[in-house]
Amino acid sequence: MKKFLEKLRNATYKFMYGRNGVDQLSSFLITASLVILIPSVFLNGYVRLVFFVLFWATVIYSYFRILSKNVYKRQKENMWFVNKMNYIKTRISQRKQYRFYNCPKCKTHLRVPRGAGEITITCKKCGYQFDKKAWEIPMKF
Repeated sequence: MKKFLEKLRNATYKFMYGRNGVDQLSSFLITASLVILIPSVFLNGYVRLVFFVLFWATVIYSYFRILSKNVYKRQKENMWFVNKMNYIKTRISQRKQYRFYNCPKCKTHLRVPRGAGEITITCKKCGYQFDKKAWEIPMKF
């Protein structure tokens, strides 16, 4: 039995050589597919079919990414995903200390400390000035 498992492991290593393998985006897609599958168990009709198709689409795409030999392109996709997730995590962690605005002219993301009241914000990129409110978050008891 031990030799069989060792041969199977070696065959898997040989098969996966030169392929992308599991990365953060593939893991996220597999988890998302399981989250999509749960409501499809409780639904009926066309809605269930839609969830089932979404489930299989995410599973197929994640395994396509895992088994892909175009490693450069898959790494590029994964870096895009990791950067977006870091951006979202940063925004969520800073939402209590800062207000976030987009410049109306150039769409640059700007961060203003909360509690400053009504202020004039100057865009660092284009120099456009606009007025906004940066109130505190109301306390919940």
